[in-house]
Amino acid sequence: MGGMHLDETAYVRIVPADAAGDVRWGLEPLVAMVDRAARAVRRQFPDTITSVGHLSREGGGEVERHRSHESGRDADIGFYARSANGRQLFASHFVPFRANGAAAGWPGAYFDDAKNWALIAAMLNDSEARVTHVFVAAPLRARLLAYAERSGVPVPLRVRAAEVMQQPRGALPHDDHFHVRIACPAHMGGCVENPMLRPRSPAPLHPMVAAGRRGPAPYGPGVFPLRRSPPPPLAPAHSPGNSHPNESRDETGAPPASIVAPVDDADG
Repeated sequence: MGGMHLDETAYVRIVPADAAGDVRWGLEPLVAMVDRAARAVRRQFPDTITSVGHLSREGGGEVERHRSHESGRDADIGFYARSANGRQLFASHFVPFRANGAAAGWPGAYFDDAKNWALIAAMLNDSEARVTHVFVAAPLRARLLAYAERSGVPVPLRVRAAEVMQQPRGALPHDDHFHVRIACPAHMGGCVENPMLRPRSPAPLHPMVAAGRRGPAPYGPGVFPLRRSPPPPLAPAHSPGNSHPNESRDETGAPPASIVAPVDDADG
């Protein structure tokens, strides 16, 4: 209810593979948080662009390849990728990364520890939305926490990040994107924080990744959707402060498009 649309900007791009169907609607606190976090990363690392995949459909409801993303509280955000010299890289779809920071099937592309941590920190420090879950593969979670410790991040923020970042059980590991979920906004009395699971397949589901309410758009009188514009890293070293004002969004050097996008886990 009261959905807000996430639009592309100078600092937000929609991953081409997820552009069809306009699955870019969410509750206002979620959409605004993603926008603020992307701007925060760009301020810290000039010219950085955040890659976003699916949120929810306008009015909610099922989304293909997802078992959540139905109630406007979930967003898929791509990992920041870099070249060996620190230049930001872009792909047409989410790309998995190994524990050593190297991209699977994309030679020369690496997990950008500094930018990915900056995104996590910005979301956890958001003044309006409260992040309850960030699904991410365990080896990448370890990389981010190790980076935060090396960088002198205060212990309370590192503890909070350790609690929120988790690899889901009975689902894909999330080694190619962050799945972010926010808590029910305080003003939405009808929002159910952890809905009961509805079995949709024999595969076991994590209890925290259940889907939201289904059905037609819940618009009533006066309610309308709003559309508003741990081991040290093995990857080549680079300067986190590197910026490249002239970098483009083209997919040059991107991984082959033949990489199959599996059905997204119990999250989405």
